[in-house]
Amino acid sequence: MRTIEVLREAWRDLSSGAGAGVVCAVVLAVLLAGVVGSRTVTVTADVRAAAQWVTSGAATQVFTAAGRIDGRACAALADEPNVLAAGAFRKTEDGMVVAALPGSSIPTYEVTGGATALFSVTGSTADAGVVVAPEVADVLGVRAGQRIATPDGPVPVAGVYAYPDDGRDPELSYAVLAPAADDGAPFDTCWATIWPADESAVAALRRTLLPASGSEDGERSTLGQLNPRSGTTFLPSEPPTVGLVESVALGLGLVVGCAAVLRRRLSIASDRHVGVGVAAQALGIAVQHLAWGSVGATVALAVSVVMVRGLPAGDGLPILTAAAVLSALGLVGVVVGGAASVALIRERDLHRYFRTR
Repeated sequence: MRTIEVLREAWRDLSSGAGAGVVCAVVLAVLLAGVVGSRTVTVTADVRAAAQWVTSGAATQVFTAAGRIDGRACAALADEPNVLAAGAFRKTEDGMVVAALPGSSIPTYEVTGGATALFSVTGSTADAGVVVAPEVADVLGVRAGQRIATPDGPVPVAGVYAYPDDGRDPELSYAVLAPAADDGAPFDTCWATIWPADESAVAALRRTLLPASGSEDGERSTLGQLNPRSGTTFLPSEPPTVGLVESVALGLGLVVGCAAVLRRRLSIASDRHVGVGVAAQALGIAVQHLAWGSVGATVALAVSVVMVRGLPAGDGLPILTAAAVLSALGLVGVVVGGAASVALIRERDLHRYFRTR
C-alpha cells in the first residue's frame, strides 16, 4: 500500500470520526493536564514562596560592626554570584533637620551606591537626592521628584523605599537614606540580599570587616537576617523521584494510544483480511494519533501557561519548558503505543472480535 494512500486513509478516518479522535484527544488532555498541572502548581508555588521570602527580607543578611565596615568592599559584593544587591550603611550623628519639623530631626543614614537596590523603591534611584521611608514621605508630604526644605537648602527626593512592618528590624521604618561620599570612611553595617543561599557569599560578607578601625567600646561584629520571622532557611516542596513524573506522562500516553487502537481491533483486523499490511496500518495509526495527540498535548501545556501567569520570564520559562517536555512525552507515548499495538491485533481473531464487539 503506497504511503500517499495510507495518509489519505488516515485523513478519512480523522475527518469521519471513525478513529474517535476528538474523544481520544479529550481523554489525553485530561490525563496529561493532571500530571502537568499538578507539577506546575507545585513548582509555581515554590517560586512564588521564594519571591516572597526574598521580598520579606529573610534573604537579606545584615553584618554589623560599628565603624569597622569597608564600604567599597561591601558595595562590591553585588558583583558576587547569587548576591542580588549589597550596600553599606552608617548613621549620621545629627540627622536631617527639615523646615516643616522645627526642633526635631529625621534619622539619616549615609549609604553606598547600590544600597537602595536592597529595597523596592518608587522613583528613580539613579537621580541625585535622598531616598525616604514611606512614613517620612507621608509626614512631609513629598514624593519622588520633589524637594525637602531644610535650613541648608532644598534637598531633592530621588525615591521612596518600601519598608513594611512584617517582622524586619524597624530601624529604617522612619529614616532618610543619603548618598555617602566615597572618602574611604568606614561604615557600621553591610547588607546583602543573597539568593539562592550561598555560604561563599556569606563568607565574603564577613570579609568586609576592617581590621584596624572602629569604635572604642570593643563591640563584636554580628551577622543575622533582616527579617527572621519566616525562619532561617527556605524550604521548598519535596521534589519527586527523578524521572517519576516523566515516566507517568509517558506511561499515560502509551495507555491511551494502546486503548485507542484496541477499541478499533475489529476494523483493523478487517482491513488486514483484505490485504492491508501491518506496516501500512501502523503508519496510518501513527499519523492519526499524532494529529489528535498533538491537540491533547497542547491543551495540557496550555494549562501550565495559565498557571504561570504573573511570574517573571526567568522563572516562568523553565516551568513551561518542563511542562512542554511532559506534554511531548505524553504525545510520544500515544504515537508509539498506538503504532506498536497494531501488531497485537491478529487477522485470525477477526471472528472473535466480531462476536465480542
